[in-house]
Amino acid sequence: MNVGSIIKYYRTKKGITQTELAEGICSTSHLSKIETNMYTANEETLNMLLERLGLRLEDEKHRMNEIQEILLEFIQAIFATDEEQADIIYQEIVDNKDYIETSDFVNLYHLYLFRYYWWKEMLEEEKAIFSILQRIKTTFTPIEENIYTFFKATKMLIEGDREGAIQYNKQFLENPLPLGRFWTAEAYYQISLAYSQNNQPEAAVIYGKKAFEIYEKECNWRRLIHTQMILGINYMRLRLFSEAQSVYKLMMRNARLFYRDSIYPHILVNYARCFLLSKDYHKAKKLIEEALVILPDDSEEYLTALLGWLEIGLELNLTTKLWEERLEELHNLSLKHEYKYYYYYSVFYKKSQFSQVEATKYAIKWFYPFLLKNGHHDEAKTIITRIIDHYDNKGDLSKVGYYYKQWRILEEKERFYNEKGL
Repeated sequence: MNVGSIIKYYRTKKGITQTELAEGICSTSHLSKIETNMYTANEETLNMLLERLGLRLEDEKHRMNEIQEILLEFIQAIFATDEEQADIIYQEIVDNKDYIETSDFVNLYHLYLFRYYWWKEMLEEEKAIFSILQRIKTTFTPIEENIYTFFKATKMLIEGDREGAIQYNKQFLENPLPLGRFWTAEAYYQISLAYSQNNQPEAAVIYGKKAFEIYEKECNWRRLIHTQMILGINYMRLRLFSEAQSVYKLMMRNARLFYRDSIYPHILVNYARCFLLSKDYHKAKKLIEEALVILPDDSEEYLTALLGWLEIGLELNLTTKLWEERLEELHNLSLKHEYKYYYYYSVFYKKSQFSQVEATKYAIKWFYPFLLKNGHHDEAKTIITRIIDHYDNKGDLSKVGYYYKQWRILEEKERFYNEKGL
C-alpha cells in the first residue's frame, strides 16, 4: 500500500502544507520523498504523520481493502451484464475517485472504467479514459497488462475484428492467473462467439463448452444462457440437431422464467430454426408463431421469425393468402429498415411464386452474390442447390457442373475455417 500517496491526499484535502505536517516529525524534503513514494518511512514516522492528520494506519488499510472489493464487484457486475448493479457501484467508485487515484489500484480503476464506458456506449468518457490508458500503460504490472490485452480483445470483437479478438483472447489465456476463473470464462466465451460469427462451428463449440463449464460452477446464469445460444446455433450448423434441441429445451424453461421479455423470444426463434432444419415443420411453426406475437415488429429478430414462418409455409405447401400477406410484410419491413438480407429473400420468394425461371435468374444475378459477399455460406449452399435443380431439369449439364463446383468450393471453405479454428 502506498501510504505516502494517502498522506498527500489527506494533507492537501485538509489544506495543510508539507512544512506544517512535517514539523517535529521529519524534514520537509523527507516528507516530500515519502509522499511521492520515493522513500519508505519507518512505521513510527508514518504513524506520527497519520496521527497529526487524524488518521490510523489500520483504518487506511481497511479502506484500501474495501476499494479492492468494490472494484472486484464492479468488474464482476459488468461481466454478468448486471447493468443495475454496475451503475450503483460505478457511482460509488466515482464518489471515491480522488482517493482511488492515490492508491495502488489507480490503474485497475482506469481499466475498469474503460470497460464500463464502452459497454454503456458513453463515447466521450471512453475516449478520455483511453487517452489516460495510453499515458499510463508503461506503469502497468504484468497482471494489468494482461487485463489490458483482454479488454483490447473485447473491443475488437465489438468492432467486428473477430480474428484480432481470437488472437488477443488466446494471448490473454496464456497467463490468466491470478485474475480468477470468471476472466477465463469470458475469454473462452469471446473466442467461441468470434468463431461462431466467423461460421466456424466446431471451434465455436469447443470454446463454448469450456466457457459453459466455468459459468455453471460460478452460477453466472445470464452468461450460461448466452453460451447455450452459441452452442445451440453451432450444433445446428454441424447438423447435430439432437444436441441442439437438448440445449434449447433447457434454455426455454430458464429464459421463460427469468428473461421472458429479453432473451426468451430469441431462443424461440433459434429453437424453431432447429426444428425447421431437422424437417420437423409443425413444431417449428408453433414456436415461430409464439415468437411473432412477442417480438416487436420493428426488430430484426421479428424479420428472422417472419422469414422462418414463410420457409415453413413453403415446406408444408401452405402458401395461402396469409402467407402472401406476410411475404409482403417482410418485403415492406426490409425496405423500411434497410435490411438487405430479408429484402433479397422477399424478392426471391415473390418471383418464385410466379416463375422459377425468373427466380433463378434473380438468384444468380443478385441473391447468390450477396450471400457469398456477406458470408452467409449455408444460405448460399441452399440457393446453389435450387439453381442446380433448375438447370438439371433443363438438361443444361454445363451449368449444373459449374454450380456444383461452386457448392464444393463452399464446402471446402467451411472445412478449412473449421480446421483453422481447432
